[in-house]
Amino acid sequence: MRIDFAGIVRDAWAIAKGDGDLLLRVAAPFLFLPAFALTLLVPAMPFPDPDIADAQARADAWMTALRGWVDGYGIGFVAAYATVYFGVATIVALYCDPQRPTVGGALARAARLYPRFLLAMTLIAIPAGAGMWLFVIPGLYVVGRTLVIGPVLLAEAPIGAWRGIRRSLALTRGSGVTLLGLAAFAYLAGFLAGQPFLLIDSWLRAQEGGANPIVLALVDAAAAVVAMVAQLMLALFSVAAYRRLAR
Repeated sequence: MRIDFAGIVRDAWAIAKGDGDLLLRVAAPFLFLPAFALTLLVPAMPFPDPDIADAQARADAWMTALRGWVDGYGIGFVAAYATVYFGVATIVALYCDPQRPTVGGALARAARLYPRFLLAMTLIAIPAGAGMWLFVIPGLYVVGRTLVIGPVLLAEAPIGAWRGIRRSLALTRGSGVTLLGLAAFAYLAGFLAGQPFLLIDSWLRAQEGGANPIVLALVDAAAAVVAMVAQLMLALFSVAAYRRLAR
């Protein structure tokens, strides 16, 4: 079945409007808190310094900085994203599990299927991340074409990660542009709404004497709320798209 952008947004909004309290109970601990911890406690991953003219020296300095960052923050960074993925799996289970579980049941269902869910998300993240790095559109296209992988794994279990990806690609064939638009909408909305808070965060940390911790926490909490909403939006888009495509 072909899908349209407005229809998916409308369906996702209907879910959010009808089950706002329910979604917040899942999104707050699993989507907001990891984003808040990352923004407040983990510095940005280092990139090559353009001020170093020599290419070899620039690469060596970058690798040294990157190793230091991984040693200091790598485990926490991975744990935060793993927590977010578990929250997404729980939200998807609430609406795509044929048994329509309670929050507790959705948590249990997500826990049982989490290894294959995490594997599928990791396999998707590699080409999507490469596409985002090289040129944004290919990365968003990969995200769009694999948008329904979560619902597939939860609704059509037992199904493995690789088969789930293939099933997602089959379901979304012919709808790539629409799904790219949905992915772009979620990412762009999150970026535009969150960027002011991240810029304020950088400005506060650069102040002589350091930032006021209370003000910094409030700013970073606002950035985390934006990240939570964007991730929740993408999860609900996946649910709404799967419901239409799987008919």
